[in-house]
Amino acid sequence: MSDSDPIIKLSESNILAIFLVFIVLFRLIGIYFQNRSLSIGLNISKNVTLIVLGDIGRSPRMRYHALSFAQNGWTVDFIGYDGTTPSQIIDNPKIKIHYISHPWRLPENVPKMLFLLFAPIKVYSQILILYWTLLFRINRPDFVLVQNPPAIPTLMIVQFVCWLRSTNLIIDWHNFGYTILGLRLGHDSRIVKIAKWYEKLYGGRAHAHLTVSSAMHRELMYKWDVKGKIVTLYDKPPAHFRRLTIDEIHEFLLRINLEEIILKQSIGSEFLPPSSTNSTLLTTKSLADNTVKYRHDRPILIISSTSWTADEDFSILLKAAQRCDEVEDETFPKLLFVITGKGPLKEKYEKEISKMSMRRVRIITMWLSAEDYPLLLGSADLGVCLHTSSSGMDLPMKVVDMFGCGLPVCAVGFDCLNELVRHNKNGLIFNNEEQLAEQLIDLFTNYPANASKLESMRENVSEFQKDRWDTNWDRKILPLLES
Repeated sequence: MSDSDPIIKLSESNILAIFLVFIVLFRLIGIYFQNRSLSIGLNISKNVTLIVLGDIGRSPRMRYHALSFAQNGWTVDFIGYDGTTPSQIIDNPKIKIHYISHPWRLPENVPKMLFLLFAPIKVYSQILILYWTLLFRINRPDFVLVQNPPAIPTLMIVQFVCWLRSTNLIIDWHNFGYTILGLRLGHDSRIVKIAKWYEKLYGGRAHAHLTVSSAMHRELMYKWDVKGKIVTLYDKPPAHFRRLTIDEIHEFLLRINLEEIILKQSIGSEFLPPSSTNSTLLTTKSLADNTVKYRHDRPILIISSTSWTADEDFSILLKAAQRCDEVEDETFPKLLFVITGKGPLKEKYEKEISKMSMRRVRIITMWLSAEDYPLLLGSADLGVCLHTSSSGMDLPMKVVDMFGCGLPVCAVGFDCLNELVRHNKNGLIFNNEEQLAEQLIDLFTNYPANASKLESMRENVSEFQKDRWDTNWDRKILPLLES
């Protein structure tokens, strides 16, 4: 290069200025074309983007959102992680799934210092991936609906992108992210306090805020003073969650073969009743007239669904099961606990279960497809929920699923649970293993001759089944999209 050639030197301030000009132009161009399209009456399709920094296949509420938007004529871009196949939405022509790469995940038991050192790297990678996806891989949406938590870095990014693309933001508050972080670092941690400040700052303004409970609604309205309309959208089961007929239970149990799973996961076969080609663990079919009935020696089938995280203490269930095994009353039946789900603490609890020696009680773990999960719930006698909210303001969706399948529930108590579970009405609330064991013994001693309490709760659960996700969503969300 000769001395006469011009040399362009850009300082950091010049680069920043160019970047800011680019951002402003990007926004102004977007607003111009949006307004021009509206003024000349172009028929623009309605677009919505859904964001969940989690496994899409294990995010039922967000999948239900996607289906509801699609059923109402919206084109849906769904951004999240792959993992479990989201079978209910993957073939829907109105829904396009954009998988983003997983950040490297640290094991649950790593030292706190290593977690703190790794966290900024994880957040930075998520920021780059989300910006690229939201700005360059999808069409401009009319609305962005984001699940919170996680709040970091999602809320900051979507706020900026929605401003840049002149898009309305809806935040679906499933819980508060800082309270979940507090389970790991301690609620008095300075980092947790910074996370709360961040969440209030970037979650404080939106076109609308959806909450899963009235308690969370009040928190956002009175303590967080958020800007935007607040709507409580309770989780409701979809229409295919229902109680199975005894013939359907028989066919389902023939297919999944619980007996084989029990033999693989527990010691000894004395728990199992005698088997035959026309019987299952719970039912038997007459060869004479093909009628199906419950077998008199069947165990009680109890379901618990979990994500195997720190906010669910499964030692409560294990200790209660041990107490039930010690019951000497001969009218007390055998109990089979089936625990479904995946998560970081699953292996830990499976090791504990494998060491338990029980005569009349068995505990097995299973992973079920999205199609089989409601079938298992619809075949069971009782559900158990061990979810304890980190904030005291989110409601367990697993209880919603159980109620949808006509299943009464025993649930560990926490603030606001009474918005969903009414003690002695549609379920029972306990605080420790002693209370849970007492409830199980009371419900099933001399069963089925003494089933009045369980049947009464089942009848009250049927009231919950009348309002389903689709009708509730249309009633609560469609007006927000038109305002």
